Amino acid sequence: MIVARNPLLIVLALIIGAGLYITYQLNLWGPILQMSNAAYSQALEIGKQKLRDFLENSETGRQAVAMSGQQERVGEAIGMQNLDGRGKRVVNEAADEDVDEI
Repeated sequence: MIVARNPLLIVLALIIGAGLYITYQLNLWGPILQMSNAAYSQALEIGKQKLRDFLENSETGRQAVAMSGQQERVGEAIGMQNLDGRGKRVVNEAADEDVDEI
């Protein structure tokens, strides 16, 4: 109750409420949303560019990028040529014959 009766909190709520009321009356929601979307998009692009620069210029970043390309499974890798039309693994008949002979 003490926080709810705090005069600074009440004044802040009144100022925010007045700002929202004026924004609604002047129909400024569209421009506010457009500006916030533009700012978000620009911040995202700048963040991506800074991340690219960091990954290109730091040794740790270069190692991380190099390791992401080496994600091969241990054992037999399944390539596109090993799948049938339904996406199921095609049994290699030559490999089966070798297994049967051993």
